[in-house]
Amino acid sequence: MNHIRNYLIAFMGNVTFTYFIFAEGTLNKPVMFATLMLLLMMGMDIIKSRTTHSLN
Repeated sequence: MNHIRNYLIAFMGNVTFTYFIFAEGTLNKPVMFATLMLLLMMGMDIIKSRTTHSLN
């Protein structure tokens, strides 16, 4: 549940910041950018969790 909250906060932050960066008045590019960043973060977390093996 902690990961989901972090993902949502990062997604909302990315949408907000890119809305001001692109400054078009539409939400198309900010939502697309934030979605791609969310997929990148989730993919990195999945790969990171798979590569941490322990012998215990």
